[in-house]
Amino acid sequence: MDERQVAILDVRTGERGSYSDWVKLFDEVWEAPRERLERLLALLSDEIVLKAPTRPPVSRGKAAGRSAFLRAFKAFPDLHARSKCWAVSGDVLFIEMTFTATIAGEVFSWDSVDRFIFRDGEAIERIAFFQDSRAVLRQARRNLKGWKQIFRLATGW
Repeated sequence: MDERQVAILDVRTGERGSYSDWVKLFDEVWEAPRERLERLLALLSDEIVLKAPTRPPVSRGKAAGRSAFLRAFKAFPDLHARSKCWAVSGDVLFIEMTFTATIAGEVFSWDSVDRFIFRDGEAIERIAFFQDSRAVLRQARRNLKGWKQIFRLATGW
C-alpha cells in the first residue's frame, strides 16, 4: 500500500488502513450514528475541526465535536446517512452522501459532500457542503415541532 494512501482507522489504537477501509467504517457509523458516536470520533483526530452549514461556525477538538453531534442527535434522533461515492486526491477525501431524518414530523433527505483533510493519516478537518444549506432549516421552520428541533440543535436541550 502506498504510504500516502494510509488512513488511521482508530486514533485510539493507531490502527491503519486504506482510505477505502476508512470510508467503509464511516459508512457503518452513519447507519446508526447515535449508537456509534464513539466509533465516529475514533475516526477523527483529537484536534479535529468540524464545519457544517447548520451548526455554529466551527467545532474544534473531540469534546466540541462530541457536543455538536449529540446536539444533532437530540434534535434529529433518527438522523442517518448513506454514502453514494467517494474520491481521494492526495490527503483530501471527498464523500458524497445523503442524510435522512424526521424533521417537522416528516422524513426529509438532503445531499451533502464531506471534505476531509488528512495529515499523517489522521482526519484533521471536515467541512460539510450541502447542495442547499438552507433546505434543512426551511423544512424545520414548517411547524412548531421543527422549531423545537432547531432550538435543540442550537442549544442541546
